[in-house]
Amino acid sequence: MKIFTVIYSFYGLLVFSSLFIFFSIPLLLGIWFPGLKKMAYWAHHKIARTFFAFIFIPMKIRYEEGVDLNKKYVIIANHFSYIDIPALAALNIPFKFIGKMQVNNIPVLGYIFKNLHIMVDRDSKESRKQTYIDSFNSIDEGYSIGIFPEGGIKTEKVPKMAPFKNGAFAMALEKQVPILPVSLLGAYKIMKGSFFINWSL
Repeated sequence: MKIFTVIYSFYGLLVFSSLFIFFSIPLLLGIWFPGLKKMAYWAHHKIARTFFAFIFIPMKIRYEEGVDLNKKYVIIANHFSYIDIPALAALNIPFKFIGKMQVNNIPVLGYIFKNLHIMVDRDSKESRKQTYIDSFNSIDEGYSIGIFPEGGIKTEKVPKMAPFKNGAFAMALEKQVPILPVSLLGAYKIMKGSFFINWSL
């Protein structure tokens, strides 16, 4: 492994950690005071956009005609690497991620994720049922839902996607909200199956 990749990856980790600490106040205020919750989702959007700027990877978001940033959606995206998470969070739409229960084991980050987003244990039928309930309630509260329909990083033939789970589509049908497909182009070239970051235009 090239020494530049190692140094660059540690720099990326330092940038993310610093941004997380800097924005922790609006994140925590959004958790503790319901009236400020929208501010917390604004903060995670700003963390994502600033992160890519500080690691010198240009990001361009192109919204197709007809996308209304004020509408609610079930947002689905391809998922080939961990960099997909901040890439999706960069969308200027207040939404709740559906993420794996294991995130709860990460100090501070797990607490914030658990209180701002939706966690699911995919091996538990009861947890999957609760995920639907929490998602429906979140849509009723005015939030979109963000989900990787492959159910995680599943494919072994990047950039070919793995088969989709049906959860995102069931939510959209039940709540009668449109699906917003998002293509994260080239993200898999930045993080190739590991936590190491490769600089890429």
